[in-house]
Order: sequence, then C-alpha cells, then structure tokens
Amino acid sequence: MTAFDAAADRQGRATGTGREAGRGAGNGAGSGAGRGLGGRAIENIYPLTALQQGMLFHTELADEPGMYWVQDGLLMEGELDLDALRRAWELMFARHEVLRTTVVRDGVAEPLAVVSRSVPLPLRVVDLSHLDEAGRRAELDDHLTSDWEQGADFTAPTLARIAVIRLAADRHQLVWSYHHLLLDGWSAPIIIGELLQAYDAFRTGDEPLLPVRRPFRDFVAWFAAQDMDEARAYWRRRLAGVTEPTSLGIERATGEQGPGESKVPLSAEVAGAGLADFARRHRLTLNTVVQAAWAVVMGLYSGSDDVVFGVTSSGRDGRLDGVDSMVGMLLNTTPVRIHLDRDQPVAAWLAGLQEEQVRARQFEQTPLVTIATCSELPPGRALFDSLFVFENFPVRELEARQRNSAADGLRAGANYGREQANYPLSVTASSGRELTITFSYDRSKFDTESMDRMAGHLARVLDSFIEDPERPLGDVSVVSVGEVEGLVRGGCGAELALPGVGGVHELIAGRADVSPDAVAVVVGGEVLTYGGLMARASRLAHRLRGLGVGAESVVGLCLSRGVDMVVAMVAVWQAGGAYLPLDPEYPVERLEFMLADSGVEVLIGHRSVVEVAERLSVESVVWLDDPAVTDGLPSTDPEVPVHGDQLASVIYTSGSTGRPKGVWVSHGALVGVFGG
Repeated sequence: MTAFDAAADRQGRATGTGREAGRGAGNGAGSGAGRGLGGRAIENIYPLTALQQGMLFHTELADEPGMYWVQDGLLMEGELDLDALRRAWELMFARHEVLRTTVVRDGVAEPLAVVSRSVPLPLRVVDLSHLDEAGRRAELDDHLTSDWEQGADFTAPTLARIAVIRLAADRHQLVWSYHHLLLDGWSAPIIIGELLQAYDAFRTGDEPLLPVRRPFRDFVAWFAAQDMDEARAYWRRRLAGVTEPTSLGIERATGEQGPGESKVPLSAEVAGAGLADFARRHRLTLNTVVQAAWAVVMGLYSGSDDVVFGVTSSGRDGRLDGVDSMVGMLLNTTPVRIHLDRDQPVAAWLAGLQEEQVRARQFEQTPLVTIATCSELPPGRALFDSLFVFENFPVRELEARQRNSAADGLRAGANYGREQANYPLSVTASSGRELTITFSYDRSKFDTESMDRMAGHLARVLDSFIEDPERPLGDVSVVSVGEVEGLVRGGCGAELALPGVGGVHELIAGRADVSPDAVAVVVGGEVLTYGGLMARASRLAHRLRGLGVGAESVVGLCLSRGVDMVVAMVAVWQAGGAYLPLDPEYPVERLEFMLADSGVEVLIGHRSVVEVAERLSVESVVWLDDPAVTDGLPSTDPEVPVHGDQLASVIYTSGSTGRPKGVWVSHGALVGVFGG
C-alpha cells in the first residue's frame, strides 16, 4: 500500500469529512460566541455586506444551477503526500474564518454570516487511476458537473468543498469549489499560495511559517462604520440624467440556454508588451485603457456617446490597514459613466477618464443598492446590464511557491476555472504574463456570432489606440478596411442580414418606434433623439427622391463633422441610395476623382464648405444647413424597398499605388457588422 493509499484509507474511515479531517481545524483563533448550528461552537456572527447579500439574492433567484458558484482546479504532478495536503488544508480552514463561514437566513431579520470555531474538513478523495484516459475524463467531467449542479449547501457549516482526484500515481487533480460570497479573486491565490507553502513544510516534517493576516470581520466592521452621505452626493452628481441602462441593441431571444464565451482576438504584440507599454508611456493604468476601449465599443453598438456599465473594484484601496493581504469578499460592483468626446485626442481623453476614476475610488465601496437610489432610473430597474472586470491578482507569490514546490518534486499549476455571475454580459480582462480579454454571456440573450464580432471590434479599438493616440476619438475605427473588403468580397451581405431587415436605417427606425425620446446622436452641445433623427432624415429623403436618387444611386456627403452627417446618411439609405463621404480637407483633385469614379450626381453639403462643394462637378447640390431645403416635406419614411445586396456606401482608401481605391459596401454587410 502506497502512502497515498494509506492516507486515502484513513480519509475514507473518517467518512470524507469526519474525525480525521476535522482534527486540525479546531485550532482557529478567536473566542467562541456561543453554540448553535447542531451544537457547534460559534466564533463570530456578523451581517453580510451589501454585495454578499446581492450574491445570495441572485443565487436564490436563479433558475439554473451554478449561480456564483466557483470551481478552481489545480493539477499536481509528481509524488503527492496526501497526509501533508490534508494537514495543509486543515491549517487553511483554521487560519481563515471565511472558510468556516456559512449563511443563516431563516428566523433572522437579515442574512447573517456565522463563523464556526472549527468545521469538519470537506475533503473528498477519489481514485480514477484504474480507468483509461477516456474513462478518467468522463468521471472527472461528471464530478465537476455534479459539484456545479449541487452548488452551495447553506445547511452545511462551510460553503466550500475540496476534492483530490487521483488520475495516476504521479498525477492528481485538485478541485476546490466555493460560493463566491466567501472569497474574491484576490483572495484565492493567497490561499493556494499558503496551502502549497504549508504542504511543503508538513511534507518535510517542519511547521509552516505563514504571515499574520487581518481577519475579514475587521473589514465588515470598518465597512459598517462608513458615512454614506458624501458618497450619495457624489453618485447623485455622477448619475444625473441617466434614465435608462445602456443597451447594446443586439440583445434578442436566441432560443439557446447556458453560458457562452468569446475570446477577444488580440494580436501577440498587443497582448504581450504593446498595450502595457502604451499605458506606461501615457501614464495610464492598463485597466483605464481597456475599460475605455470597451466604452467606445458600447458607444458604437448603443448609438450613444454617454454609456454606463458596471465595474468591479478590489476594495483594497488602503484605507484599512492590512486590507491588501486580507482573505474574504472585499470587491464591490459600481457603475461607471463615460462620455465619448469624439473631438478630443485619444490620449487626452484617456487621461481625463483616468482622473475621474481616481476621484471615484474613494466611493467604490458604496453598496450598489444605495447607488441605485441616487440615479434617475425607476425603482427596481438595473443601472447596467453589462459588467467589466479587470483582474490583476497578486499571483507572483503564488507562482514563486509553485516553482518551489516543483523544485521539491511536486509541480502544481492552475488548469481549470469556472464561475457564473448574474449579468447577461461580462467582459473580463486579465493581466498575467499577457493580456487576455474574454466575453462571458448568457446564450439566451446573445448569439455567438454577434459576440465574436463584438470581440473583434474591441480588439480593433485597442489597435487604434496604439496606432495613433493623437487622433480624435471620433476617428477611432472599430472595423478595419480589410474587414469591410472581406465582407464585400465574400458576398455575405444577404447572409449576414438580420431576418426581415434590409438596411441599417430600418434598425434605427425600429429603435425610434420603441424609444423615440432616447438619445441617438450627441455631437458637442447638439443632441438628437431617435424620433428627431428619423423625422429629419425622412424629410431629406423625400427631397433626395425628388432629385432622382434611387436604388444604388451614390450621393456625396461633403459635410463638417456633426449631427447633420448622421441625418444625411440615414436619409440617403431611406431614399434607396448609397453615400460617399467626402472630407472637405482633401485636395479638390482627389475629391473630383472620387466623384467621377463613383458616379455621384447629387451632393449634400454645408455652407461652411461651399467653396469646396461648388468646385466639384455634380448636377445637384443640397445645402443641408438651409431650412428651406426640406420645408413642407413629409416627416414619414418614403418606404423605399431596400435589399441586403444593394449598395449602401462607398469608402475610398489610398490604395497600394497611392491612387484612391473604392470599397463598395452592401446593406447586408453593414447590418451584419452593426446590427448582428
């Protein structure tokens, strides 16, 4: 019988969680607060924090299993001393009160965290080494699924479980699972690092020397003593005018169920040192840069320059001594509101965004339920539907401990992780050896194709930030010319079009029908609602129809940046035509070539660029800043049929020889990119 077999036998006689396992867990510090929960000695009782209460609420409300249940996997290769590992886990439960915590809800005014002085170690040992690879894989999957579906047992003395699964004589899978309200992502590497350090000591007959850490109950007491009046005043100012959550516009009933995941396709340069170097050069945090890029993508999809989404903060801002090394649930979720100033250079805009984030940090522990009362949303309406998470956990100490364990013959490395939150969409950025960004989404609300496309757009925004940080934010591209050309060449216009939708303007009209008073366009101090946009565009569309604009007619837009540009684009689409943007700053010769090459016969311009416009050879010019142009025309859609394979826009690039080259984009392609 091997050492592992002997230890497993003893563990089995202790019924997996009984006498043998609980022997060392009773050494926790702290005086008992009484007896309860089946006669166990109680060390402490305190209320849940607001975030913990929210997690508990959503767990109870969830229709599917796994809500806020976390599974972490550690693959251990080499000879394993199970007795030493068990003793190390017993020490973790003795040291950290959160591992001895359960939640009591019945018979109390509000849920309470109840900390036992000791708990039986919830360790299960499973031997799969006699099975072949397929059998081991199937049994391991069954264990993970069963554990996930069981979730938290709130009648148990702890909301954590441990399994050691023997895959071979020198290969074991550790699965550590727990309810998220016990621990945040910052705490998990601390515990695993201590576990490996204690294991190394016990295996060699030594006593582990572990640092003293402040208990989580001190954070609970500190948090309860905070004065929220200043925080409420801040959040009232910050959320003034926010009357509805920011919708991405692509949510729909998919008929699917379960979680989905899409990886943001970052280039090796960006994921490696590229983005980190960019942030360092401009004195920005990586968190600020990635969060800002997500705001740009949200602005594109929502059609708004004022976006709100949720962010998580570590809660370890230094206002409480010892908080950096504390183990527990300290993070919080708060809204962030970002205005996209499209005329401001990217670098300057990012700097201003970071300044606002610094101001917000002193209020990052305000409970979300309190913040919600400071907004102008109706009671019970969520402030946001998407969550941004930036993970920058203290993993260096853990990595060093893993290297030391490997030198002693046991290699341990994280190889599995799963958790589920209640938000339909979470964007998680992790800054380890390289940056990774993942979209986790509810497949009943978002389809995989749309999520993959959005992930590509986020990658493109980050590329644009690095390429030219001095360009105006409004010039940041989310769709590369290559992507557009690929869509066009691939003939996928009709294939990507949404059912029953011919053009993007029909999507905009649908939004106007549902929310006519919602803000559609903001440029400088000018604001236009969806209803106002469609009314102005419709009048202009009737004028264009009178000038002969129809299916695939190309209309030139020689306009200054502003609301009128959006109105003109929608009007051209409503009239059945396609638009060609003409930058008034371009040389007249270049503009003339583009007009002749595309066959433009109607030009929409501003009086501010009259000199340029009048030098261009076109049959008709519509001065959009002249109110008489659309006087008396109907504000209803001219209802011109548009098909997915019709031309929607023409984009000219410099081309490989320097001569402008036109890219012809169909309605179907635009619907696929922006409406999918």
